[in-house]
Amino acid sequence: MSPLRYILLRLALALPTMFILLTVVFIILRVIPGNPIEAIVGQKAPPEYVQQLMHQAGLDKPLYLQYIDYIKGVFTGNLGTSFVDSRPVIDDIMARFPATVELAISSFLVSVAIGHILAFLASYFRKNVDEAVRLYAIIAYILFIPFFGLALQLVFGVYLKVLPVGGRITPGLEPPHYTGLYVVDSIISADWPALISALKHLVLPSITLGVVISGVFTRFIRNNMVKMLEEDFITTYRAAGLSKWRILMRAYRAALVPTITMMGLQLALLLQGAVLTETTFSWPGLGTLLLERIQYLDYPTVQGIVIFYVIIVVIINIIVDLINIVVDPRLRRGSWHS
Repeated sequence: MSPLRYILLRLALALPTMFILLTVVFIILRVIPGNPIEAIVGQKAPPEYVQQLMHQAGLDKPLYLQYIDYIKGVFTGNLGTSFVDSRPVIDDIMARFPATVELAISSFLVSVAIGHILAFLASYFRKNVDEAVRLYAIIAYILFIPFFGLALQLVFGVYLKVLPVGGRITPGLEPPHYTGLYVVDSIISADWPALISALKHLVLPSITLGVVISGVFTRFIRNNMVKMLEEDFITTYRAAGLSKWRILMRAYRAALVPTITMMGLQLALLLQGAVLTETTFSWPGLGTLLLERIQYLDYPTVQGIVIFYVIIVVIINIIVDLINIVVDPRLRRGSWHS
């Protein structure tokens, strides 16, 4: 099977899941009590004005017609218009998406670094160090993001006053817009004050989300390393006189495919799970946008964000599969030549 056919097959298999999820989101939003137009203009607005706005938004149609319009719009690339600001939903999403990407990538790097370092330490020293690493993985996994984030804000923002407690950059220092990623845009434009400010604002939210996710990485990589170290080929390496570090690296390479898969899944979850972190640190990403629009029952925006997340997850999963096939010759032979 060629790479293109493989990608098309994965996309085709993802369509039923996407369709079910879209239907569930549509139903849940309509079941929630409240009128989205009244939530925006207020309950004291004249009934005639409310009815006019509902007609413009298509909310006076029967539910099955609203559903058909909704599905038709999704599969033609039209995510609708926001009830709140009357902008196309895709414009609101793309305006906030770079902030979420920047936070997700920085948190991902933190979690991967911590997970690999601790997993290698546990595999190298074992015994007491291994027990401490396993305890860390459990504690990190159950940490409540708002509590941990507020604790970091209190220590580094309020008491020590060395890091900002919220926002994405100091007002007035925004770099020229190229990618929407402040760190990247600051480097491209050689705007060093903006770069320093953007990095400072990234530290606390990245550590908060990265530490929580690192619990999963640490436990998964450690377990795979320990399993590989018990395989027969590792015994052969030991008998050949290889150093302990070289043996660990060979064991890691053998466990690389499941590790890459886990990293891809966690990156997808980071994009979705940044809601609590963004809220805690007033980070202007998709998570805060989603919570804002849920409060106003902004159906098109909420539905659009969910659809956008689903598409991102599908793309990330396909990329992870392709990387695994490139890394593992056995998968490559089984996929490309089947």
